Amino acid sequence: MRSGIRSLLRVGATGRPPPRWARAAGWACLLLPLPSVLWRLAMLAGVDVGFADAELFRGQPGPTMYVLGLNAVELVVGGLCLGLIMPWGERLPRRVPGLGGRAIPRAVPLAIGGAGNVAMYAIFGSLLASFVGSWTGATKAWTPDRGMDGAERAVLAVCYVPFMLWPVAITLALVGYGMRRRA
Repeated sequence: MRSGIRSLLRVGATGRPPPRWARAAGWACLLLPLPSVLWRLAMLAGVDVGFADAELFRGQPGPTMYVLGLNAVELVVGGLCLGLIMPWGERLPRRVPGLGGRAIPRAVPLAIGGAGNVAMYAIFGSLLASFVGSWTGATKAWTPDRGMDGAERAVLAVCYVPFMLWPVAITLALVGYGMRRRA
């Protein structure tokens, strides 16, 4: 146990290429949230996506900023996940003042990414439970498909099913990063 903790605190190896599956997971981390981001942007732009509460999000600055902030966070996290498969995720670029060229301790991305990943599983799990409870009639939870017809639900599913796979892609990218950076 002690040697495992010590190995995490070391810088770890750099320069090894990621396995093919980890590279695919890293790119999936960037691409999986894009359909949901586009769906929300379309909703904000006034496209009728069938979302019954669209006017609430379009008509007030607070909810609009919430949606834009959520989109920004998803895109930033997806971009940072690329660091799990790219050289700049191992060593800071030389252009970074004062720190450029230094190796990033492997524990930093693993701890930050792991904590975020656990939070995502918890959030997505509670959302899924809420949706299933509502759709089966077991609970009266709110769902975004209230009032949608079949085609609108299908578009919503096409945009959000990939998003629900996002935590799995992040897990795989983190595992690949951890394996690649082992001493």
